[in-house]
Amino acid sequence: MKLFCQKTILFTALSLLFITAISAQKIQAPVIINGTITEKGTYKQIYLDTLNGNNPWIYVSSAIDSNGCFKLVAPVAATDIYRLRLDDKNYMMIILSPGETVSIKTTGSKLAGDAAIEGSFHTQLLYNAMNTLQFFESRKAALNQQYNDIQSSPSRDSLSAILFSQFRANDSLQKVTLKAQMEKQPASLAWIFFQDKLDMTNDFDIIDKTESAIYKTYPENSFVKQYHQLVEVERKTAIGSSAPEIALPDPDGTIRKLSSLKGKVVLIDFWASWCGPCRKENPNVVAIYGKYYDKGFEVFSVSLDRERDGWLKAIAKDGLLWPDHVSDLKYWKSAGAAEYGVSSIPYTVLIDKKGKIVAKKLRGEELEMKIKELCK
Repeated sequence: MKLFCQKTILFTALSLLFITAISAQKIQAPVIINGTITEKGTYKQIYLDTLNGNNPWIYVSSAIDSNGCFKLVAPVAATDIYRLRLDDKNYMMIILSPGETVSIKTTGSKLAGDAAIEGSFHTQLLYNAMNTLQFFESRKAALNQQYNDIQSSPSRDSLSAILFSQFRANDSLQKVTLKAQMEKQPASLAWIFFQDKLDMTNDFDIIDKTESAIYKTYPENSFVKQYHQLVEVERKTAIGSSAPEIALPDPDGTIRKLSSLKGKVVLIDFWASWCGPCRKENPNVVAIYGKYYDKGFEVFSVSLDRERDGWLKAIAKDGLLWPDHVSDLKYWKSAGAAEYGVSSIPYTVLIDKKGKIVAKKLRGEELEMKIKELCK
């Protein structure tokens, strides 16, 4: 079941193909990549791509000889991310530093993490982590399959509870394993590939540590700059921080400010009429509002809608009775969402009476328990 409505995340391994990453620094010693494609098949050429715009740019290329061997010489100016490619479906991401002599040997015809890699510190770090985490990814896929298989079972509910528990345990252990590797070598571009494995709020300690180390080491790198901007938003809205202002128009065009509710416990609820999980959660928010509004609780709803009519109809149909509904009708470009780094909805931020952020992403029973505690 889909639990969130999401926009595209910038920094998955695939999305890295669409960001500019070439440094303009003075060229140092070239990188040499010696490789062997064990089962070359019909492949005759191999390419090293820079990650430039929507279409990666071929930086250097090499012929593959009859034995599957190739040699690439690339004038690399600074540590950066590249793509080694046989074709658009057969490639691997590599991180190169000036002066490296890299050796890559595949086990078959595929360029992938099971290739033997030597001579590239960051690339080895990247694939060591990927290969270590593959066990947990396989376990996750198996649990998902089991969940699908029991949907017609009379014992579905009890079996689902067991599978959810196993899924959470697997996810937790995966994070522990990844964090341990990140702790050992925090200043590596390799960790940019693993953002989808960590939660920006709950795993922020390790994210903060590694991003700070990466930014200090590679401040001019394009990927690092993008990642830094993302983490800076989280630093600004971390637990314990003063809630940033949101000032947006309500349905009548009147500007409503979050700061006007200071002195109350406030739930900032990012949602949209088109978001199924948001609409499913709305009855719970309505029930909580009914129980606690006379104890100093308010809801400040920020809609990521694009159409005013759909927004207003959803407010009416779902019985969202509180007065503070705002939207600039800019969809994922909502100024309020950008201020809080929102990349999926529903997304909640809970603020205490002093205007401090005390929790994020709470829903259901957890949300009510925290509001009850703050409204005492």
